[in-house]
Amino acid sequence: VGTLFFSFIQLTKTLLYNHLTIQQLRDVYINNRSTYCSTDTILKYTDDLDLFFRFLESHYRVDPAVSGFDSLTGSVYMDFILELRTRKIKNSSVRSYCRSVKAFLHWTYENNFSPDYLKGVKLPKDDAVAELPLFVEDVVKIDALFDRGTEQGLRNYCIFHLLLDCGLRRQEVCHLQVHHLDPERNILHIVNSKENKSRFVLIPDFLISALQEYDQRTGITSGYMLRQLRDPEYPLTSNTVKMIFQDLKISTGIDRIHAHLLRHTFAISYLIGGGNLEFLRVFLGHYDYAATKTYVAMAAQMKLLGAPVYQLDPIFFQRGY
Repeated sequence: VGTLFFSFIQLTKTLLYNHLTIQQLRDVYINNRSTYCSTDTILKYTDDLDLFFRFLESHYRVDPAVSGFDSLTGSVYMDFILELRTRKIKNSSVRSYCRSVKAFLHWTYENNFSPDYLKGVKLPKDDAVAELPLFVEDVVKIDALFDRGTEQGLRNYCIFHLLLDCGLRRQEVCHLQVHHLDPERNILHIVNSKENKSRFVLIPDFLISALQEYDQRTGITSGYMLRQLRDPEYPLTSNTVKMIFQDLKISTGIDRIHAHLLRHTFAISYLIGGGNLEFLRVFLGHYDYAATKTYVAMAAQMKLLGAPVYQLDPIFFQRGY
């Protein structure tokens, strides 16, 4: 009886969704993901699926707003990849666009709303150019630009080193609150980060001192740790961090610098310093080793060449070993 009831539910569900358009299914999918994905992730899903829908309209003459998957025949996902490659964009960009579409099509197939468009289809090999981490002289040059005697200079110094010396993401820096810092134990609590995960990371003494000095100067005792200059009641925004790095690029002439390069540098420096992969995965907040392993080859190359990569505080190698 239980099996029959389950089969009836599945059949009812299938019949229901077969009457939904591709766009309506997309809305259900996005709504489902919104319960645990970050705002930035949802925006990427939405933008990439909009690109995919424009492809369906131009290539298949199908309007996702009025048609369902039953109106599509052929190798939809493969054709989408081929269409992107005709635009002569990098394989890494093709892979980025396709990840969102692949996740959506996998969801529709797993829930019996579409055929398996993914079967046997491979993405082109990643051709992303490896980025050099920040070197010691780069960080010295950048630090010299921060006037720590001013509120703005001290704040930006803290932002820069939270990204570089704790391996944080841009949004994580913006979401930090005063009570997330445990200065006695050199611990920083990262709350509800990517995919709503939380973790603890180590934070060096010099950075704790800088943050405490910033709090004292601004009078911040609770709430968001880093604030907007013009309206201190509101937290730092991701766009503000982006603008800071645009200014740094111009002022230093270091063309490769951007916020994520600092996290990249943290990971490479940690491996060069003898840190193990599992600890690094935890520090970075990665779900599995797939993302963490991407840093191994660059760390090996930098160590082999004796490159002067920025060195992390000894605290990372005194605890847990």
